Amino acid sequence: MKRLVILSGAGMSAESGIRTFRDMNGLWEEYDVMEVASIEAWHKNPELLLRFYNDRRKQMINSQPNRGHLLLAQLEEFYDVQIITQNVDDLHERAGSSKVLHLHGELTKARSSKYPSLVYQLDNPEMKMGDLCEKGSQLRPHIVWFGEEVPEMDKAIKITRSADILCVIGTSLNVYPAAGLVNFAPAGIPVFLIDPNPPAHLPRHIRVISEKAGAGVDILCQKLQDAV
Repeated sequence: MKRLVILSGAGMSAESGIRTFRDMNGLWEEYDVMEVASIEAWHKNPELLLRFYNDRRKQMINSQPNRGHLLLAQLEEFYDVQIITQNVDDLHERAGSSKVLHLHGELTKARSSKYPSLVYQLDNPEMKMGDLCEKGSQLRPHIVWFGEEVPEMDKAIKITRSADILCVIGTSLNVYPAAGLVNFAPAGIPVFLIDPNPPAHLPRHIRVISEKAGAGVDILCQKLQDAV
């Protein structure tokens, strides 16, 4: 069974109503990203970050996987589908995808602010000051913020290097180190980019599908079926 590696970004979940930072009317219009998505912001104002991610978590709970998510899950019938996502929501999992690696963390989890290996599944969508880990330190969102290392990057590189087919969906390819993953794909494999507004200058071997995630994954499935 061929390995299909998916690199998904904010555009993947936008059709489910998950607000992104970069889009028009996105979160950047309300928040300075460094005030809600950096380790410095956590040290400066942890209450603000807890409230911000509580709101993101509630939005996620009230959202549903879109057609793109569901189609990727269905592809597991024909491919070894490995999803590497920059998204912190759980929509891929709720759609039925079984192999999902979250590069930037997960809204459904919390971790110790002092002991990074202590990670907990959240039963309550609300986190607050005074919520402590078993060793007594404050719990924080299990999110990789600006200024922090991406601990799953080595695993993501290994998965990308094993791809028979690579597809990038809904990511601007501007956030590093995640954007650099495409450079680890084996030479000569099919590489697709699903994006309604693709970058102007792309390597010739990248096959562009100029659609949003749902329609784009539909087209991708047809192309994969034709290639079988």
